[in-house]
Amino acid sequence: MTADEIKELIRQGEGPHLEFKTRFTGDKFIARHIGAFANSGGGTIIFGVSDKGEILGLSPEEEREAAYRLKRIGQQLLPIFVYSLRSIQVDGKSLVYMHVDEAPASDRPIRLATGDTMAIRDGITVEVTQAQRAVKPSRRVRAFVAMSFREEEEPALVDYFRAMQRAVEATKLPIELFRIDLVEGDYEISQKIMEEIENSEIVLADFTLNPANVYFELGYARGCKRQIIQTARKDTQLQFDTRNWRTIFYKNATELETSLVTALNKAYAEVVKNPN
Repeated sequence: MTADEIKELIRQGEGPHLEFKTRFTGDKFIARHIGAFANSGGGTIIFGVSDKGEILGLSPEEEREAAYRLKRIGQQLLPIFVYSLRSIQVDGKSLVYMHVDEAPASDRPIRLATGDTMAIRDGITVEVTQAQRAVKPSRRVRAFVAMSFREEEEPALVDYFRAMQRAVEATKLPIELFRIDLVEGDYEISQKIMEEIENSEIVLADFTLNPANVYFELGYARGCKRQIIQTARKDTQLQFDTRNWRTIFYKNATELETSLVTALNKAYAEVVKNPN
């Protein structure tokens, strides 16, 4: 959007699909608005504007902070093509805005890391009840885990895999995690990996440490049209062709576990509804 278009939005005043903030507040609070927009027709959130529509502007530090944290929230919650994020000068003052389109039906509902689903109902941002979010178990589903095995280099990888296991338990769904390095036997590993991906319906690809094997396994899984969950520790620099897909970024095992509960529920529901 241009500066004139932003000014016109501000002139219209806040509404169900337009939110003003003087500066960036807590991640969870902002994520609720973004999630509601994505689930309910889209919307725009502008930082550096008072709730009465006064253009206050952001300091350089506030501008950088808002842009950085909004980018993180977008990466964690939304498909990349659903939102746009920009800093802009309006009347000589710096603003940051994020515009969010409604997510495609295949990606809705967008859920927060806590598992909550936000929506706009009667002009108000509300939480969808747990009963509305529940996924009913119907059959066992196999989930292939693609991740680095370099635990001697990064001991936290053990914790990340355990977090995946705990997340599966928390869903209370019949999901069976499978990891190739835990399978005994004499086999050619690349062929075995492809066979196991073909025999799975969900593929959980973790890019921490940027392991080459995960890129190979993810590409094969996408070719097989499996349900994909991408994760990565927050310091991971994803390769270009992977950035266009929604990725769950986490800072520790606890955050990974919390985020995966929602992602696994959604993937399971899609598999049961649309079996390969």
